Amino acid sequence: MEENNSDYINIDGCNYRKNVGILLYNNNGKVFIAKRNQNKIEYKWQFPQGGIDIGESPETAVLRELKEETGITNVKIVYEDNIWRAYKFPAELKFSEKKSHDYYKNVHGQIQKWFLIEFTGNESEIKLPNDELLEYKWIDLNLDIVKDIVPFKREVYENLIKEMQPILKDIMKNKYLIKKKEV
Repeated sequence: MEENNSDYINIDGCNYRKNVGILLYNNNGKVFIAKRNQNKIEYKWQFPQGGIDIGESPETAVLRELKEETGITNVKIVYEDNIWRAYKFPAELKFSEKKSHDYYKNVHGQIQKWFLIEFTGNESEIKLPNDELLEYKWIDLNLDIVKDIVPFKREVYENLIKEMQPILKDIMKNKYLIKKKEV
């Protein structure tokens, strides 16, 4: 599944665009979520994500996409999900004539490799350099956010949060214990 000779992975005769997803957390254990610039969509919030280019590894893609979408470069990859998570595009998105990306017409959805990444920089580093994302906030990683996610991505988010929440809690607990021990 990690072949780099194509933008797509074929599952049961359907093409899925290869993509990375980013769970970026700060020193307080809060995760970064951004609001998409889409006027007609009610559910605008999502974690940063983006496509994997041909010949690019998921690790390289995740760092490139994070920089492109947020300006952030001071990070440490802490965990790479061992599951590729897929979702299908709804018909109205796939067949919209207004979409500038041809891949919406050529694929059924996206398949994502998710990363848990520690933000080691400071808040002034964050700059949303393009018009894709309008604003961001830091939130607790819990299932409450799923209601603000577009419906076709919700199952991926639910499963991802259920699996990543205990990992992030352990990381933050160990970080606190190390700091306490150093004092």
